[in-house]
Amino acid sequence: MASYFRSTLAEFLVTPASELLSTLTLAYARDGFSEMKTDTPLTWWQDLELLHLALTRVSESRPEALTWWVLLEFSVPRKASRLDAVLLAGDEIVVLECKSAKATSEAFRQVETYALLLHYFHKPSDRKRIVPIVVTPHSLDKNSLEQSLQEMRQAELGFDALPSFWIKKTQLASWDALPEILLSLEVAKHDQSEGIAWDHGSYRPTPTIIEAALALRSGLSIGDIAQSEAAEEDIAAVTSEIQRIIEEARIEKKQSIVFLTGVPGSGKTLVGLSLAHLGERKEDAIHFMSGNAPLVSVLQDVFKRHAMQKGLRSRDAEIQAETLIEDVHLFAKEYTEKDKSNPPSNHVVVFDEAQRAWNLEQGQRKFGREDSEPTMLLKIMERHSDWACVIALVGGGQEINSGEAGLEEWGKAIEASNAEWSVYASPEVINGGTSTAGRRLFEHVSQRVEVRTSGMLHLRTSNRSLRADNLARWVNLVLEGKAEEAAALNVRFPIFLTRSLDAARRKMKLEALGDSRYGLVGSSKAERLRAEGLEPDGTFHGAYPWQHWYLAPREDVRSSYACEVFATEFEIQGLELDWIGVCWGGDLVRLNGEWVPRKLWKGGVPRWILTKSETEQQYRKNSYRVLLTRARQGMVLFVPAGDVHDPTRNTKEMDAIADFLLRCGATPLS
Repeated sequence: MASYFRSTLAEFLVTPASELLSTLTLAYARDGFSEMKTDTPLTWWQDLELLHLALTRVSESRPEALTWWVLLEFSVPRKASRLDAVLLAGDEIVVLECKSAKATSEAFRQVETYALLLHYFHKPSDRKRIVPIVVTPHSLDKNSLEQSLQEMRQAELGFDALPSFWIKKTQLASWDALPEILLSLEVAKHDQSEGIAWDHGSYRPTPTIIEAALALRSGLSIGDIAQSEAAEEDIAAVTSEIQRIIEEARIEKKQSIVFLTGVPGSGKTLVGLSLAHLGERKEDAIHFMSGNAPLVSVLQDVFKRHAMQKGLRSRDAEIQAETLIEDVHLFAKEYTEKDKSNPPSNHVVVFDEAQRAWNLEQGQRKFGREDSEPTMLLKIMERHSDWACVIALVGGGQEINSGEAGLEEWGKAIEASNAEWSVYASPEVINGGTSTAGRRLFEHVSQRVEVRTSGMLHLRTSNRSLRADNLARWVNLVLEGKAEEAAALNVRFPIFLTRSLDAARRKMKLEALGDSRYGLVGSSKAERLRAEGLEPDGTFHGAYPWQHWYLAPREDVRSSYACEVFATEFEIQGLELDWIGVCWGGDLVRLNGEWVPRKLWKGGVPRWILTKSETEQQYRKNSYRVLLTRARQGMVLFVPAGDVHDPTRNTKEMDAIADFLLRCGATPLS
């Protein structure tokens, strides 16, 4: 069982405290802990006595409560966390966080986080009311208790897709006041076997990419980490299939390239990171590379902090982190400028966001290179005289910057190569599909290229947005201008709309329970967001410490929580937050019933001009596709009200955007 102790309330009340303490201590030892803090048994003893007194009073006032279940030290799988006590009172799940000292805001966040984990990932807790309570020995005044009871009795207003609909507001209670709070619960009849089923219930977490990276670094397998119940594909099976292809290339002494596609948030980056952690010996190392500088910076910082916690010195930890995830541009510089002949140290590379690889023109403009990035990378890997393997992770419709080559540039590089590359890809890569935005690897497949297709190499289900299988489809319909079809989708995901930036900030702060992270995002070309107090300047964004934006705590003004700096499509791609505030700009507006991409012309008096290039038009739409698919728990769309005196913030244009998004199914915030 997951808990150290489990029984009905009736059994708990007749079990001696000494026996309970012995049970907890033995279970702790069986959990693999060789040492215990000296004050832990004393804390357990005190909490058990107080809990016994409180529940005795409950059972005396409500005898039917004797059928409730009591679970002590319930372990949250893979979180190294234990819930002090859980009470199963019919359809109500009470989570108690017991504190011997005065309760802090951290205690509130802790118990809220536990409640969130149960709500999202613990199957028996699905669609059950969860009541988080912080219990302290300190007495509360009568007014505070009355206010707590009143807040608990109030009917929740909102949507059942919101975690706050199921998780009641966290209460602070003294042990003396706890019985009255428990007696106020509206308890329905329940099955006597509920406690056993709940304790053994399936727990299937869907971690953030940062959590997943840390878990991989800690030694967990991808099968332990990626267990989203919504996924139609087994990510572990996809990883195993790519491992098989790598091993085949090694044994048969050939060059192979694998194209893994998937909808946004389906787990492509997670698969790549997992592969990179499978072989860390020098002779079999798999290098994970990305041209996404913020992603590289954030993950390197995560790995560095982890290594330092394990006792590594700062510089050594930094070197280790840079080995685990590399900037593809530094890799290219190393083997095209410094070392122009030797093969790289590794036979296998993972290239994240491969569709964003630079074309020939961009390579010439940025570095004076004579090859596109796909051609350059294949030439470097071809230096291996025996075998090599490239894993290309492809996110369809997410090319967001000029010079990004797209999928077909890889096809040109393969056909022009002096080596014979064996291609492994999903049918969508060969035939074109929604995951590749209709783009194909080859216009016509050359007979000299061996192509093997497999449906396993495509991830169809987004695991990023919790319980929202259709969010990526909804976003596509919105950007295609199909409001009625978008509204008809059962997205099962909270999407709100407001015309007030302060209201967007308040809503995210209100809904982001526990350790949930929230922040603002916006288009890099939405230059008039400056009028809302948000800085869009590219130089400013390029110099911002994004590792703090993603990792720093609430108290740090550099963090995303401050909602002072918004991340653009370049800084958020490949990453995510729990709650996202999407700030809509004047660079993508509704004119004559269609989305019209624009850019701000500054040659004289600043004004918006239409974007004529079809490629640039697609980049704008793709930018919003990225921004709208970054949220895990919910999203608030902020459409500025505009200003009748400022033609660059036309109120009618902003109204048209807001009206269309509401027609697509967004819920207005008052």
